[in-house]
Parts: sequence; C-alpha cells; structure tokens
Amino acid sequence: MFFSKRVFFTTIGLVTVIGSSGWLVVKSAQEQISHGDLPAHFVENTAQDLVYEKYNQSGRLQYTATAKDSKRFYNQDAKLDGVSAVFYAKKPEDKPWHITSDYADITNSNNNIRLYGNVIMQRKANGKNSPAIKMMTDVVDYDNYQDNLTTDQKVIISQPGTPNNTVGIGMISAPKKGDFKLLKEVRSYYAGQ
Repeated sequence: MFFSKRVFFTTIGLVTVIGSSGWLVVKSAQEQISHGDLPAHFVENTAQDLVYEKYNQSGRLQYTATAKDSKRFYNQDAKLDGVSAVFYAKKPEDKPWHITSDYADITNSNNNIRLYGNVIMQRKANGKNSPAIKMMTDVVDYDNYQDNLTTDQKVIISQPGTPNNTVGIGMISAPKKGDFKLLKEVRSYYAGQ
C-alpha cells in the first residue's frame, strides 16, 4: 500500500513538473515573437491587387497606392510590384500627382517610399500658372512628412501637349508645393515638327 501511494504522488509530481515546463516553453516562445526576435525580412503578410490609403492626423487622404503583388515584412516595411499611386496636394483644389513604377519599397511607418523601375510622375494642369507636367526617371525617394522627393538619376521633364523638354541629372523637389530643382547637366530643348 505504501508503494502505491508513493507511485501515485510521484506520478502527480512528475505531471505537474512536465506541465509547468511545457507552459513555460510556450510562454517563452510567445514572448520572443512579441518582442521582435524574428528577423526583419520575415514575411508577415502577402496580398494581390492591394489598395492602400494613408491619411494624416486630421483625416485627410495623403496618398493612395495600388499594387499587383505586395509583401509586408515583420519590421512593418513593405515591397510592392506593379505600383500605381496618387499623392494628394496640401490644398484640396490642387491637382494630385499620379505616379507609376514597376516596384516600390515602403518604410518608416508607411512614410518613406522608394519607387524604382520605369517611374513616371504626372500632374494635370492646375490653372494658368501651373501647366501639366510629366517626369520620368529610374529611381525616386519620397518622404511624405517632409514633402521631399529626391533622385540622383537622370530625369526627363516634359509638358504633355507641347514639344518642351528638360533633362537633368538628380532632382530635389517638394511636389505638393510644385517646386522642382534639377541638380546638374540640365538642358532644355524644343522638339519641333
């Protein structure tokens, strides 16, 4: 009888130890995942035909981006393929920028965007003093908080419907304000009939 009570209590003790150890292992794994111990390049979500909208603190739409394929990583960065985006001006009456590119990387809480691969930026005419404009380049970086668009690549600026063209290497601009500055090797030409 003594032996069976001893076996019974030993079995209960062993089950308690194993159960507690298992619970600690599971909790430890949950803590590691919740504290960011996964690698930054770990794919958290994927989507096809994605539509993403970013609003400012007052609820005004800042930009809309669509992509054929997208991946969101564990560090909250995203990679988009087949990108089309619309960036809205600070003033509601100003025309938005329509931007297309083959790819985009979105970082810094969806604030910084790198567009690359056949980047085309267009805006319709915005009154007499602001004609339609089209810009083409290979890579452009955009900071939405600072309204800062930069590139060190060749940029071609044209006015749709006219033969006016300007080419330069590198650009700094504030597209919401409509300010553009080509950095070097700037030349303009008129492509006649």
